[in-house]
Amino acid sequence: MKRILFASDLDNTLIYSHKHKADSDICVELYQEREQSFMSQNAAALFRQMIQQENICFLPVTTRTVAQYQRIFFPSQFRPEYALTANGYILLKQDIPEPEWLSASQIQNQKYQEEFQHLEQICLQDSRFRHVSIADGMFVACACESSEIADSCLSVYQSVTELQAFRTGRKLYFFPPDSDKGSALQRFCERHSFDVIIAAGDSEMDLPMMKIADIALFRKEQKDFATEVLYTVLHTALV
Repeated sequence: MKRILFASDLDNTLIYSHKHKADSDICVELYQEREQSFMSQNAAALFRQMIQQENICFLPVTTRTVAQYQRIFFPSQFRPEYALTANGYILLKQDIPEPEWLSASQIQNQKYQEEFQHLEQICLQDSRFRHVSIADGMFVACACESSEIADSCLSVYQSVTELQAFRTGRKLYFFPPDSDKGSALQRFCERHSFDVIIAAGDSEMDLPMMKIADIALFRKEQKDFATEVLYTVLHTALV
């Protein structure tokens, strides 16, 4: 039986925010006691089928910090054995950062710490940003009031830093230029053996994963993309 790695982004790929919620959707994340993220009933049913397949390894690959990722509760109280968080800089094994992986990421990012701090201070002085942080010590994350404001900020800030700048919705991310989700996925695959790699995502930050996948699933602004993705993963595993 072929062994399949299903490497997937989370937000707007498998789960989505309350802005897109339908009455029948199920909650998969609480934040400050409020329902934050959801899956459709169809996607949740397919997810439950997927986790029953012994030949599928589900690997979340997310820009969320460790704390943000750990807020998610998947259907059937399932917890993936592994997850790549902080855009791949932190590998969780049973929800705990894997020391060797973390150490290698910290060494790789050490040369960017001054730039992180410098950019953070600049952004903190810009009133257009509602929130600014160095996420898990690995990159700079900023949030604006709207996607329009974030877009205007992107055009300014991408020219004042050596870091890679990306916008998703109302958020900006600034990453070191020498790594991405694709390189993190490649690192993971060097540790484990798979016959087929399926990657799913919805943003520019997910594109590097598509380049190394055998099956690449990429969509933008599609509410229940998760149903299509999970159906494809199950079909691939069962044929």
